[in-house]
Amino acid sequence: MTPRRSFTILEIIIALIILGGCVAALGELSRNAYRNAREAKDLVQAELLAESIMAKVRLGIIEMESVVDQPVMAVGRTSSDEVIDTNAVGIGNDALWLYTLEVTEIDEYGLLELAVTVRQNLDAEQRPMICRLVRWFAQEPVEEETTQQ
Repeated sequence: MTPRRSFTILEIIIALIILGGCVAALGELSRNAYRNAREAKDLVQAELLAESIMAKVRLGIIEMESVVDQPVMAVGRTSSDEVIDTNAVGIGNDALWLYTLEVTEIDEYGLLELAVTVRQNLDAEQRPMICRLVRWFAQEPVEEETTQQ
């Protein structure tokens, strides 16, 4: 009879340790990938919200005046096609997204600078996503009323 060749307990333990290390490394890679994907999604959402707010200002839906930490509102449709006003991402103080408008007059060029900042309504330690969009507009001349007699 020939002796059987089998694995020793030490070889099995070493193989399990190597396998456990590989699983732990894959778990960490998976967690990092999920976090990066979530941050990318939040950044895209912040950019879209900033563009939307900028378009609403240009169309006159939102007045071109400085405001701070206003909840982001959206217009939605129900299944019966009736238009409803909803807060897309929370209600009142629980809003997930806030926006700030800063209007600055640039005298020497006759321009208005409009800065829209959209941020998540999270604590600083939770690393909120922030997006700032700046556009310049030609300042409309003020028409003086003349009285004709």
